[in-house]
Amino acid sequence: MTGLGTSREAREVVCPPRVTNEEHPILRYALATMATIGLIASTLLIPAPAAEAATTRIDGDDRFETSVLASSRLPAGDTVFLASGTAFPDALAAAPVAAAEGAHLLLVRPEGIPQTVVDRLRALAPREVVLVGSEATLSAEVAAQAAAAGARTVTRIGGTDRVDTSMRLLDRMRSKGSVVTDVWVASGYSFPDALAAGAVAAREGHALVLTLGANNGFRQHLSARMNGVQRFHIPGSESSVSADVQRLLAGTGRTVDRFPGSDRYETAVQINQAFTPAGSGGQLVLTSGSDFPDGLVGAVYAGLRGEALYLTSPGCATSGSVAAEQRRIGSTGITVLGGVGTVSPVAAELVPCAALNASATDLLNRINAARASAGQRPLVLDGCLSRMAGGWSSAMAAGNLTGSAHNPALTAEARACSLRGWGENVGRTMGSSPDAARIMSAWMASPPHKTNIERASFTHIGIGIDRGSNGSWYYVLDFGIR
Repeated sequence: MTGLGTSREAREVVCPPRVTNEEHPILRYALATMATIGLIASTLLIPAPAAEAATTRIDGDDRFETSVLASSRLPAGDTVFLASGTAFPDALAAAPVAAAEGAHLLLVRPEGIPQTVVDRLRALAPREVVLVGSEATLSAEVAAQAAAAGARTVTRIGGTDRVDTSMRLLDRMRSKGSVVTDVWVASGYSFPDALAAGAVAAREGHALVLTLGANNGFRQHLSARMNGVQRFHIPGSESSVSADVQRLLAGTGRTVDRFPGSDRYETAVQINQAFTPAGSGGQLVLTSGSDFPDGLVGAVYAGLRGEALYLTSPGCATSGSVAAEQRRIGSTGITVLGGVGTVSPVAAELVPCAALNASATDLLNRINAARASAGQRPLVLDGCLSRMAGGWSSAMAAGNLTGSAHNPALTAEARACSLRGWGENVGRTMGSSPDAARIMSAWMASPPHKTNIERASFTHIGIGIDRGSNGSWYYVLDFGIR
């Protein structure tokens, strides 16, 4: 059943018409009496179905607080690794090492430790704080602040470059008793492929090192650390880690596996398909694949909790692969790292971008089918109306607005689009995906909404669909006369 929210009539001023009275007798009557035409703007609410799997969000005011919030969800440890929150390489390589020690990974500024992180250090009271990177990465002031926060020992692991630092971290891992049989070799130029690999490495007791190519420096680093290594894993295609590096690794006589997804998102899926068993359950950890800060702590967080980490684009899922993975592993919910600007509510629900486009197309087809049944000509998608509708649906979603919320700037925006008449339908549903059939059925059962959909004078339309963090899907139809 559908429930109606408020319906109201918004009397909008129409710009001077450029149609003949014979074509629009309703306009002729309105213009003769008041020089305006009122177009109904309606709103609709579809009641929510049963609640779905919970989505939680670890979202601090900044990347540093997000690392603190992630740390607060992990068991206490007596070691804390500090890594730069303004660059990605050192934290990526440190994640498996920190996880192997049951340690926490916190992000800091190169020049000092944010107060939220200082407070967390004092709460943890670690026996040792490990600074990852040279003084060019984390200054001497960071070391001094860590000591002042109560760390009994402050250790620095910093090489001449990111590759050297990652190799020294591997040495640290072994020195603490880990038997390293598997080593991930990830790009030191970019972060995405290493995020999911780092989470698997953290969970499985693997190491992760960085490469900038099959140069002599990398060859020497590797040859000095081959003891006990049985397998190498490469996250990403040859555009990420070159074929020369793969040949170098294969030349050691060890097994080499590559996970060459079509993009960073599919690479993460491939890695998890290989290392995360079906039906393993737990939370699915989701982080941005287009920005690194929140994901840096994700590898330690997911690894220590035995959970799988996946990537998403900020606005929506690039495909249905992660949703399929959620079903395959039987996850009990989703933990999102970062705010809505990093991973939107739509992306957090694993809704593919194509589904939004398909839902808009489906809605347009249903609207025009209804108009055809009423003897009216089809509406044409309009760029300006689409921007109006998309902007307002996004605003409704961002504010988790009620079903009675209409665009207060509708008149101004319609005039800016040079429309001669306009109207608006608003509605919302609940569910894991947009539901064009459901919202259309409800609109057609409501006279004010049905009137707008079938209005003979309308010629163009814009459709907006977006989702709020409250689970509501917001739909906006902006109608216009050109």
